[in-house]
Amino acid sequence: MPFSAETVIQASYFVTAVLFIMGLKRMSSPRTARSGILWAGAGMLVATLVTLLYPGMSNYPLIGAAIVVGGVLAWWSGKRVAMTDMPQMIALYNGMGGGAAAAIAAVELYRGAAGGYATSTLAVAGGLIGAVSFSGSAIAFGKLQG
Repeated sequence: MPFSAETVIQASYFVTAVLFIMGLKRMSSPRTARSGILWAGAGMLVATLVTLLYPGMSNYPLIGAAIVVGGVLAWWSGKRVAMTDMPQMIALYNGMGGGAAAAIAAVELYRGAAGGYATSTLAVAGGLIGAVSFSGSAIAFGKLQG
């Protein structure tokens, strides 16, 4: 029985979620943290590849440029930041993730793409959670920085 592209995509996202959960669980112990990072990284790789293969996906040059710029900046900051300043960097990275989620939710709501009450409610909730995450991480960064 042939699988549809949508079924394969959804199954891949489920595998990604499982890999993230396993990675987070393994990161809870210093002995298994390295393998946890690898599990979560594998999940991110699967999610990224499947998203790039999503039907209707376009603007690959911009996506590629964003990946390269983000990768170079992350690598550079990871090498440059002192080990004692890692908590601040993690707070900053976490805040950027929350801010990105809030921005995406805002764009989707502004665009009017959210179809129906449930989808709009989830978009608003995602935006609020992202904004709270961003502001909380910014406060944590400031407190850790002194």
